[in-house]
Amino acid sequence: MDYHLRKQFPASSDLPNEGRVSENSLLEMKRDLEGWREVLLPLASLLRWDKPFYPAIIAGTISILFLCVWYSSMSAVTTLSLFFLIVGIFDFIVPHLGPAITGIKTWTGVEEEEFSYICEHISDTQQDIMDTWLGLSAMRQKNPKLFFFVTMGFLTCTAWIGNLIDNLFLTYLLVMFLFLLPGIRQNNMANKYLQPVFNILLKLRQDAKNRKKES
Repeated sequence: MDYHLRKQFPASSDLPNEGRVSENSLLEMKRDLEGWREVLLPLASLLRWDKPFYPAIIAGTISILFLCVWYSSMSAVTTLSLFFLIVGIFDFIVPHLGPAITGIKTWTGVEEEEFSYICEHISDTQQDIMDTWLGLSAMRQKNPKLFFFVTMGFLTCTAWIGNLIDNLFLTYLLVMFLFLLPGIRQNNMANKYLQPVFNILLKLRQDAKNRKKES
């Protein structure tokens, strides 16, 4: 199945060195996701909005799930338990029924290349999270006053928003944003509104890298 890989993604050799994960990390990620590879390709296509109606599918599915949670009035513990129960069921079923679910019967070099890119992107995301954490740690050591005001300001804002908006609705907005974010970034819709946030995360990553070099 052709997902227009070369149109959507650059080749791995074209990526800058700083944005590429190590070969060992990529191989480890591919081994971990081997059973999900037939499902990851159409899922990535959905999250990238390769077709114009994909955002509506994402928003509609998330809205229906949260409406079910709201209507059933389940407690937080029950909701989390059911969530992890469903995750466990999918984790068991998908590796066995992946090809039958997605209709991908043959695995060619095109699918393998896209699967490699998806694994590389997931590894990059994990590294971004680690670098952001290390950047905050570096800020705490080098500029504790700035760290204090930034964290206190952020926690105060989140506490105020959490008190102002219903927790379930706030969780719904957060989940909706996270699932729509890959498509927003893929279609360059984030440059205007989210670029300041990305600049802050980039600075934290750079601080983390500088800390690694110093150590």
